[in-house]
Amino acid sequence: MTQRDIRTGGRARAFSLIEVIGVLAIMAIMASVLVPSAIKSVQQAAISAESQTLGNLGTELALYLRDQGSVPTAANWTTSLGAYANLSPANIAKNSRNVARVYITDPATSPTQRVLLLSSMRGNLALPTAANIGTAAKFQQIWQTADGSVPPASSWAGWTAWGAVANAGNYLVIERVNLLPVYDTDLENLTLTLNNHSGAAASYSVTQVNGTVVGPVNIAAGRTLALANEIPRVVITLYSQPGGQSPNYTYVVSSSGKTFDFDGANWTPQ
Repeated sequence: MTQRDIRTGGRARAFSLIEVIGVLAIMAIMASVLVPSAIKSVQQAAISAESQTLGNLGTELALYLRDQGSVPTAANWTTSLGAYANLSPANIAKNSRNVARVYITDPATSPTQRVLLLSSMRGNLALPTAANIGTAAKFQQIWQTADGSVPPASSWAGWTAWGAVANAGNYLVIERVNLLPVYDTDLENLTLTLNNHSGAAASYSVTQVNGTVVGPVNIAAGRTLALANEIPRVVITLYSQPGGQSPNYTYVVSSSGKTFDFDGANWTPQ
């Protein structure tokens, strides 16, 4: 037996209490440094992913507008975008923290040219509803809020609770969707003029891009109607009688305005 074996009795030396305490202290220090950093990294990754998701929803909203000719409402936006997004309506409605996202259209523009998508990445920090942001001024205040900041309480009283939380702006994801380029390219607003030069009433109807039919609307004898804000791909059907009777001419709106004259028997484009 060697000299070392004689001293230890053939057993490995156990850690002393002081050594164990020292190891635990070192582990505690490392945890205090590493755990918050890891949590912060996970949180930041979730916020970045949410920002990307809202960006994708904004792109799909523009596609929806181009195809349908109008934007979804606050009541149906999740189901409307469900066919465009790689997400189910349920997963569009709520983020990864199970907090409902908010969809707000600009009250100042008709048709809607701007949309806000809001998401809270902290469950105890609530978001306003579309009804809370009912004026153009409140909408604009949120639109102009810098990333990483919280909108002013004048746009919604609930932002006060956010202001009481340190770095609360980091938990608020705002996607600003500017739809004006879609209107300028695919949905240019045009005016159609309908002149009824006859002594009898006629009529017309409008089939929107999404298939919704408006009308028929009667045009009294000797009257002129201007159909403003029509967009390409809308279908105008002109009738030689009131009430949508006797369809006489069908026009698919293209890239310019148009004038039609009715002589009592036929509608003629000018």
